[in-house]
Amino acid sequence: MGLADRLQLLRRTPIFAPLPGTTLERLAGQLIPLSVEPGHVLIREGDHGDRFYLIASGQMEVAAEGKPVATVGPGDHVGEIALLRDVPRTATVTATTAAELYALTREDFLGAVTSHVASREAAETTTAERLSSLQGVIGRIPLPRV
Repeated sequence: MGLADRLQLLRRTPIFAPLPGTTLERLAGQLIPLSVEPGHVLIREGDHGDRFYLIASGQMEVAAEGKPVATVGPGDHVGEIALLRDVPRTATVTATTAAELYALTREDFLGAVTSHVASREAAETTTAERLSSLQGVIGRIPLPRV
């Protein structure tokens, strides 16, 4: 996937869409390409969050406490909750097909998203929606009490 394709993937992601072009271009250059096979566990519930992932192709299953929560695919993303809230991973994400992904390190993701008000708001909206979905499946919001 070339730079133009990476930029398009970022622009289609609500968290990044509000960012200025120069920031998107920098992020596109920071994306780390990954290829995974079916059955690969990308994120394990309870682990420390160190990366954010954009899905370019393939399908992934999201599960919390062993219960299916969602299926995500091209154009979707995973991993933002642990980074934004500084909590352990709230779900397990497993490839159900071969998949091509792009990762951003914790520092690159947070540096871009938290420094731009509209991007931060989009990220918080996404996080709230996903936590609500998790609550609907497991009966509680899976965040440690502070």
